[in-house]
Amino acid sequence: MRTPWRQQLDFVMHYSGGVAISFFLWHALDCFAHWFGRLTPFARYLFTFALACTVGLFWEFAELFSDVVYRTHIQQSIHETMRDLIADATGALTTLTLTWMVRCFTMKRDEPAAP
Repeated sequence: MRTPWRQQLDFVMHYSGGVAISFFLWHALDCFAHWFGRLTPFARYLFTFALACTVGLFWEFAELFSDVVYRTHIQQSIHETMRDLIADATGALTTLTLTWMVRCFTMKRDEPAAP
């Protein structure tokens, strides 16, 4: 990507990727519950976070592969690669935190009022 905003765009893209993949994985665990069984809420959060970070890691592997095979120069330094992984994890944490907050809010609202 040749632009003066490459570094800022790269962070936003990885952050957004972490948000999107964790949202997808969170809901995918529901869809495949009949195969894997229902997870406890804590296990679901942990599993979603771990899978989202794994997807980010494999994305970095793909960038390295592209650099080596096609000489694309996507990865500029180890510092940038680590920033990308941090952005992926931060995006996943953001999604899971918002999911937890919505879940807490809806659970409290659905509870019957105390006498």
